[in-house]
Amino acid sequence: MTDRMQDTVLSILLLLLAGIWIWLVSTTIPGGLGRGDVGPRAFPLTFGIALAILSGLLLLRLFLSRVDAAATEAAARSQIEWLPAILVLLEISLYGFLLQKTGFLIATPVVILLIMLVNLRVHSLKAVIGMSLGVTIGAWAVFEKLLGMYLANGTWINLG
Repeated sequence: MTDRMQDTVLSILLLLLAGIWIWLVSTTIPGGLGRGDVGPRAFPLTFGIALAILSGLLLLRLFLSRVDAAATEAAARSQIEWLPAILVLLEISLYGFLLQKTGFLIATPVVILLIMLVNLRVHSLKAVIGMSLGVTIGAWAVFEKLLGMYLANGTWINLG
């Protein structure tokens, strides 16, 4: 499979995923309480719209560009690396499961720690712990305290 074909399939799948995401967010998450208020739907909806725009731009770029024969032949010989894609899919699934069961404050640092150790191969304990706690506390401060949005509480553990 050529790079162009891979990019085309990826952009179509991401565009489909964005459409499903936007539909699910619109039908399941309530909007703000008043007119123009930022509610719990704002961030996920913005994420879905951004994904749709970026995947649409990728698809448009692929249709407008031309690939020369040498690059196509070289890309056809290259192998697809499935392990990183499967690993990211498993990590996203684990994060969704942990987010529901343990809540944001436990799931986020655990998954960031896992990503840094397995995907990024960071071996500095100070960097791994600092990044895990820094991202978690930073996101908690921005969303929970600054914007007043409630983050997920767990069903097993509730640090709410």
